Amino acid sequence: MARTDYYAVLGITRESSEDEIRSAYRKLARQYHPDVNKSEDAPVRFREVTEAYEVLADPQRRQRYDMFGSTDGAVGFGIDDLFNTFFGGETRRRERGPMRGADLRMQLEIELIDAVRGGERGIKVPRLETCDRCNGDGTEPGSTVTTCEQCGGRGEVRQVQQSVFGRFVNVSTCPRCGGAGKTVDRVCARCRGEGRERKERDINLTIPVGIDDGQQLRVAGEGEAGMRGGPSGDLYVLIRIKDHPRFRREGDDLVHVLRISPAQAALGDELDVPTIEGQRTTVRVPAGAQHGQSVRLKAKGVPHLGAAGRGDQLVYLDVVIPRTLTKDQKILYQKLHAASGIPEQSEDDRGVFDRIKDALI
Repeated sequence: MARTDYYAVLGITRESSEDEIRSAYRKLARQYHPDVNKSEDAPVRFREVTEAYEVLADPQRRQRYDMFGSTDGAVGFGIDDLFNTFFGGETRRRERGPMRGADLRMQLEIELIDAVRGGERGIKVPRLETCDRCNGDGTEPGSTVTTCEQCGGRGEVRQVQQSVFGRFVNVSTCPRCGGAGKTVDRVCARCRGEGRERKERDINLTIPVGIDDGQQLRVAGEGEAGMRGGPSGDLYVLIRIKDHPRFRREGDDLVHVLRISPAQAALGDELDVPTIEGQRTTVRVPAGAQHGQSVRLKAKGVPHLGAAGRGDQLVYLDVVIPRTLTKDQKILYQKLHAASGIPEQSEDDRGVFDRIKDALI
């Protein structure tokens, strides 16, 4: 049986790194997202690239896929393949009973403040729903339904074949009724006998307080409609959080960079800083503050998901050295230099480098 090549779906190679996989997925997800791309095959392509990313982004699932061609740890060759190899027939008949609808996956991009506050978000979901004209049975109203003459209502046909291994009974889906066990003189004009039609449904999605980038929300029963009275699938929404111009999230803490002058760093100061919820609060810069040093503001970060409390806001100090000086400023700096002398050198400045890197990333 043919297996989906997830690497080909994302347009990458088997040697691609995690960053390359993530970059390829984001590019294709933006290209085929149903809210942006209105072509008929966009939802299908979007689901394909999302499925490929979910497998290849997980190291364990990717390893199983590379080894077996699937993620369940089994080699992709079963009893059906064996029978097809010897007899060329289909051994699995189509299900005649209720069939559950497919799950849907989509991506939703939100602002950082949405993750802090939570709330409701309206989304549009393209999906297959039960046909209103035929109520899902695929027949045109008023048409005549009869038992299939070829299979006698069983939905399958049997052929006895003789081989070197003995007699075998080959069971295959009835070609006349397609496994339904019945035939109609007129199929539904709207869904062409499938029993489902494509629609775009408006759904209110609840965004929980504290949700993080890459987490997934499950909405039960909002996937595609089932067939022959089967239940609907589920909807899975992958959350992506946009970059914020002033804050960077680290777990449930928020990082903000505050620029100060050398004089403020040396003498200390009290300054106003913004918070994620739009208010301002005062932060005390201690005298002798160093570049890359942080000041912690308790409970000003992101609320904990599913728990009480919230993270902190870390204010990193960025000491800005002026590029140009006025004549008076130059005189003052020369006096300061003469009074303070040369700072004592350290044999290991890795801690300073780490603080600077953390503050400015």
